[in-house]
Amino acid sequence: MTTWYSVSLSVHLIALALWLGGIVFFLVVLGPAVQELAPRNAIKTLNQGRMGLETLSWIAIGLLLATGIFNLMMRLSAAGASLNESYAILLGIKLFIFGAMVVHHCLQVFKYAPAIADLTAALPRDLPAWPEPLLSHWRRWFLLLKINAALGPVAVLLGLALTRN
Repeated sequence: MTTWYSVSLSVHLIALALWLGGIVFFLVVLGPAVQELAPRNAIKTLNQGRMGLETLSWIAIGLLLATGIFNLMMRLSAAGASLNESYAILLGIKLFIFGAMVVHHCLQVFKYAPAIADLTAALPRDLPAWPEPLLSHWRRWFLLLKINAALGPVAVLLGLALTRN
């Protein structure tokens, strides 16, 4: 194993930890914490957290993609451009799950986030409760986040299985 391969694996794991850690932080800490705030402050705080998570997620996705391709190329060069069938199947499943997670993230960012941002910017000063349209978008956004939180550990386990194969 070369030094570059070790560095690439380390960066891959760090990127994975950033993405999944950000998701878990949002679900376990930030989401419940904003329920204690006044509606206007809660909405603004949640929206700021969403923007931070999106930035962190895009960086992690880019790193995962780049290091994943590099790691696969290193594996192929070490294996003489032939992989066994079980490795190919596991890799295909992992790539499918990663693709699904990226699609969910894209839905969050490009479908729900613009509406959330627009509705958040248009909030009145005296807000007694969460507006229903905004709450509806946040529920869909959180559902996609929960799906990614469930798929993430499966991708990790598949990655571990690939190292053993």
